[in-house]
Amino acid sequence: VYGTLMDNITLPLGKLGSVNFLYGGLFLLFVLLAALTLMNMLIGVLTEVVSAVAATEKETLTVLFVKNKMQEVLTKIDQDGDGTISKVEFEQILASKQATEALSEVDVDVIGLVDFADFIFAAEDD
Repeated sequence: VYGTLMDNITLPLGKLGSVNFLYGGLFLLFVLLAALTLMNMLIGVLTEVVSAVAATEKETLTVLFVKNKMQEVLTKIDQDGDGTISKVEFEQILASKQATEALSEVDVDVIGLVDFADFIFAAEDD
């Protein structure tokens, strides 16, 4: 424990060195290897945390980008100005190049969305 956490290594080093200098040298080698191993583990954890935070931030920025683009398209296409979209407005949105590019950027299947338009607006048709 003294050598791994570098907590007062002089006590065991003094005792081992008084018995034999080789034991003292081996203890110092152990302290060096333990410190390097601990440092590498901490660097690995730090790298993983930074990687996870970067991925989360990238996803947040992408969602914000798509939200802004879709709101921009919706304000242009919303014919009656009520803030909701009808099936006709939905089809116009999917025909918009700006909207389809934004949706494709977040891996939304635009063609599949067109196919589901009847299902999404089934209550409107009734």
